[in-house]
Amino acid sequence: MSPQQLALRTLMLGRPRSVLTVLLIAACLCLLDLFVGNSASVCARLEYQAVTIERLGHLTITRADAADAAADARDSAAFKPAETAQLKRLVEAMAGVALVVPQMSVEGIASTGKRSTLFHGKGISSAALEAAPPTYGKLKPDQRNGIALSSGQARSLGLKPGSNLTLTGVSVDKPLAPLKAEVVDVYSTTDLNGSHSLLMPFELARTLVDTERTERLVVYLAEPRQLDAMRLALHSALRAAGLVVDVHTWQELSPSYVKARNDSDLYLHSVAGMVFAVIAAAIAATISMNALERRREVATLRALGMPGSGVFAMYAAEALWMAAFAAVISVAGSGLIAWVVNRAALSYTTQQALERAPMLVELDFYWMGMAVVAVMAVALLASLMPAFKAARADVGEGLAA
Repeated sequence: MSPQQLALRTLMLGRPRSVLTVLLIAACLCLLDLFVGNSASVCARLEYQAVTIERLGHLTITRADAADAAADARDSAAFKPAETAQLKRLVEAMAGVALVVPQMSVEGIASTGKRSTLFHGKGISSAALEAAPPTYGKLKPDQRNGIALSSGQARSLGLKPGSNLTLTGVSVDKPLAPLKAEVVDVYSTTDLNGSHSLLMPFELARTLVDTERTERLVVYLAEPRQLDAMRLALHSALRAAGLVVDVHTWQELSPSYVKARNDSDLYLHSVAGMVFAVIAAAIAATISMNALERRREVATLRALGMPGSGVFAMYAAEALWMAAFAAVISVAGSGLIAWVVNRAALSYTTQQALERAPMLVELDFYWMGMAVVAVMAVALLASLMPAFKAARADVGEGLAA
């Protein structure tokens, strides 16, 4: 019987110590799988929030170094109408592009006659309204002066849907005429991280700052997983056409995602470090105790001709078998726990009629596989020292024990 078969046979005897070690490793893997799944769910929610709700799109095209332009040079850093048309034509012709919409940022003063406040707004085209959820910034395409205000802005101005106000843009090189606008929607900013407190039609934004230029083009992709590839392809194609532009991903433009992702990575690395440390300690302790209790059996095998390398391989294989059984149990356990948690979250959300999306756990099978490989490596490394000591043990002392 080979050392691997002996290790499997020993493990199948179901000794309490080995069984408890397998269950402990499985529990640690379940914890890691669920933590990774929750992190993936949080990242997916942040992506939806940034791309769709905050209307950042998957990719954003700006003139090169537009972000570093001074305030009095922002207009020259925007695209001219001919450049905008050329950009839109080239981008829409590329495979994988679902939608291209122009956007404009605008700052100014909002006044009702009795109250005034500063605003930081965004002008969006009518094509972008189709991609926006109806609960956030719902504009009316047929109402050119209709705007949507954040709840905080509306409260400070004492406005509600149907109210009128005056908007005045800010420019450092020319006076701007005030424009009349009507509030068509008031939206909550509880789940939003962007700084825009006002949404308006794209043409109204350009009129407000008296320009025909376009600050940026927002690109929505048909396949978001090809984000990096599409970014490189767009950048190369536009540079080849003689257009000096920068292509930004939504991650770069979403500070909340960057912070959340950094925090999530830090927590994940901390949890993974603790999990693997516990698994290594459990494997090392179990193999050491098993070798101590079975030293007479091992000495008998050595007396019958088993080499020291065979003893070493037997204990190393025993650690790998424990990790393998634990991995199988953890996959089933993680799936069951995730199903129960998701059903409970969805049921609670439905019963309470909550506006916030439920916290769901999405199992990431790629990282689950990576965790299994890592656990197998940790188990092998943790078993090396006790297996080496058992292989070098004196046969006579073992028989006399």
